[in-house]
Amino acid sequence: MKYFFFFLLILLPLSCRKQAPQLPSNKGGEVDGQAVALLGINKTIANEEDSLLLRYVSTIDSVFEKNNAGFWYRIHKRGNGEPVQEKMLVTISYQVYLLDNNIISETTYQSVEIGKKQLPTGLEEGLKLMRKGESATFIVPWYIAYGMKGKGEIPPYTSVIFEVKLAN
Repeated sequence: MKYFFFFLLILLPLSCRKQAPQLPSNKGGEVDGQAVALLGINKTIANEEDSLLLRYVSTIDSVFEKNNAGFWYRIHKRGNGEPVQEKMLVTISYQVYLLDNNIISETTYQSVEIGKKQLPTGLEEGLKLMRKGESATFIVPWYIAYGMKGKGEIPPYTSVIFEVKLAN
């Protein structure tokens, strides 16, 4: 009996030790080779599209600037209105063209809340460069426009031009 208590006294401190955390099975150190390969392919495709847009912009006599998000823009009419910010409700009118200047959609009027992803990413990011009352042109690569699926008459993998007017 005294050995039992002695044994219990030794085991008790050892059993109170904190267990090491266990990692979930999907958090291992393995690298997904397929995901890495697809990422490389996507970067290559995006770089090719950027080169194509650079050539396109260089043929236009207007001065366009490239935004960090990847689209080209030109503000035509400067305004004194309030700058566009996240969560702001704005009313815009815009037309969509292909790079060959074929019009895809007649003028569309739309009220959107900035940041709600109601517009293609490139267009929404472009609006953030504007003030109420301004007009602009955005040349948006497919990967931040309508993507791999396209939309309506816009084919997949197609860069587009947005002619935009922002209401006061």
